[in-house]
Amino acid sequence: MGDLEPSRHPRPVSVYLHVPFCVAKCGYCSFYSLPVGGAPDKALVALYLEALSAEIASLRGTWGPFSIKTLYVGGGTPSLLSLQDWESLLRVLASLGDLSVLREATVEANPCSLREELTSLWRSSFMTRISLGVQSLDDGELRVLGRLHDAQTALQALERAVRSGLETSADLIFGIPGQTLGSWKRSLSLTLCAGVSHISAYQLTLEPDAPMSNRAPDLPDGYPFYRYAQWYLPRKGFRQYEISNFAMQGYESWHNLAYWRHQDVLALGPAAWGYWGGLRYRNAETLELYLEEARQGFPLREQRGERLSKRAQGIEAAILALRTSWGIPRAGFAAAWGNPMLHEIERFLREEVPSHCVFFDEEKITLTAAGMRVGNAIWAGLLGLGDG
Repeated sequence: MGDLEPSRHPRPVSVYLHVPFCVAKCGYCSFYSLPVGGAPDKALVALYLEALSAEIASLRGTWGPFSIKTLYVGGGTPSLLSLQDWESLLRVLASLGDLSVLREATVEANPCSLREELTSLWRSSFMTRISLGVQSLDDGELRVLGRLHDAQTALQALERAVRSGLETSADLIFGIPGQTLGSWKRSLSLTLCAGVSHISAYQLTLEPDAPMSNRAPDLPDGYPFYRYAQWYLPRKGFRQYEISNFAMQGYESWHNLAYWRHQDVLALGPAAWGYWGGLRYRNAETLELYLEEARQGFPLREQRGERLSKRAQGIEAAILALRTSWGIPRAGFAAAWGNPMLHEIERFLREEVPSHCVFFDEEKITLTAAGMRVGNAIWAGLLGLGDG
């Protein structure tokens, strides 16, 4: 199968692992998760870890061996697992392949379940980074979102994460019903004061399967909140290096950059998405189906995939690159996808996008701050080139 054949030499990859367990579904969440209350059943976690080991063995046998560049453990709520389960999970992850080149290993955590015993374990292992789901530091906004923690719990968790010595990123949401610029500024300011090195700022959007969608709330215009973040965070030493992400110099998320640079990402766990040599694929949609596939040796992985044409891959690579402050590198893009495609994309950006939204020079093409504010419209236009 060409690029999908196993290599005799370790192939450098990024890895995303989905831990499906959570306490309860948040109002805005459309990711797959399995609400389990206070803690997941030990026997169920054991089955999940056993299936994960089988998936890793299957991947190494078909596409491996691997050299792991970045690792991201998301969910769900990975911090909900017990210390003993995390010790087992770390052993399973260590079987992925060569970790000597591992640059970054991130774990998602929620304020209610981030314990010092976990941060100590992560600090002593190959994990390097915590991504904490703060979302807001306003109690009213947290109730609207259906979060289980309050602002004080979130601040204590932030301080605990920073104190652990692991790099710490905070997720924040804007465009929440009832949110004001004043409360948004306070959430940003308090998060910075806690000592984080990275902030991901996302506009609240509600997919049809999100619990809040049933209430059909009126969402405020997110534009002023986003523009304020673009103005405020750089003045505090945080550079906007991607549409939704701001970081101190040297603290960018290298795992996320793998997506934006159109690199291979292995998917592990139920409902996880991966990308491999032009194949975008997803794993079984539920834990139940994932456990069943593990018993069968994961025969359906490639059948659930979408094989992208060379043209579609190039357009997607351009869109992803434009999400970042590095933009489209002319030489690298032309080498990968050809000069004709580079010229076609540049022509679209010059002719169809307002000039103040795009910056061109001899080395790269990037969006300006104004361009990032209308990024969705630009992506839609570029996707339209796929039929060209």
